[in-house]
Amino acid sequence: MSRYLDTLPTPAHVEPKKLIVLSAPRTGTHGLYSALKLLGYKPYHMVEVLGAGAKAARIMREGSEGEMGMGKPYTRKEFDKWFADYDIIIEMPFFMLRSTLKAYPDARFLLVQRSPEKWAKSYENTLGKVSARTKRFPFTLLKYFDGLMYELNIFSSRTDDRCTKGAGMTEEGKKNLAECYKEYIATVKRLVPPEQLKVLTLEDGFGWEEICPYLGVPVPKDLDWPGRNVPEEFAAITGPVIQRSVRRAIMSLTTITVGIIAAGVWYRRAGGPLPALSWFK
Repeated sequence: MSRYLDTLPTPAHVEPKKLIVLSAPRTGTHGLYSALKLLGYKPYHMVEVLGAGAKAARIMREGSEGEMGMGKPYTRKEFDKWFADYDIIIEMPFFMLRSTLKAYPDARFLLVQRSPEKWAKSYENTLGKVSARTKRFPFTLLKYFDGLMYELNIFSSRTDDRCTKGAGMTEEGKKNLAECYKEYIATVKRLVPPEQLKVLTLEDGFGWEEICPYLGVPVPKDLDWPGRNVPEEFAAITGPVIQRSVRRAIMSLTTITVGIIAAGVWYRRAGGPLPALSWFK
């Protein structure tokens, strides 16, 4: 099956990547994304995917599947198409680490780590809850009537399988979350040369004083670091996206249903058989 990204033209210009953030979701990545925007950078984060819609979500989903051996992994060519207008990549490398490192061997990397147990709990309270919700009715039906919901549903299911080692959000799966995170952090530190990797710890706190010197820019004065990395912030970001997707799906489903009923009424009045019934004769 062809990938959507392969259908896109080669960009005329690609922004040089000034930083690639290897941190997993739920490690202060949204606050970092907001802070880097305040500094004038153009970072790519999950927020960009949610804002762009189904096509961006498909690109992300197909890239993660390639990393998992379910398709062809992305190379620098594909990443240049995807991130052409951005100079910093955040969160996406968590879903396709080896592809990213192979594509950007000389990049400057940042990793924010946290307690594996706390990360697992945070995942369970945010991403895990969203994933579990999308596996229940009416989402199991509505996803077929909205492109973004469909793509995110597949992506979240695959991510859950990876992070819980196939156990899902069961008790066993919740225990596997911490183990998976430990393995990810160890893999990053093993694969990335120490001179190219800055490691911070979320529990120690980080802000302008840690990020700006690494980027070689001045520390801003009288400017608070944005973001709190709490479930409420996650809900504030994802909630409106889910609500809009549900509304679009319901409208599509309603339109299709009304169309079928209208067609049935027309055929009845015209004296002909309903097409759906005649197929079975």
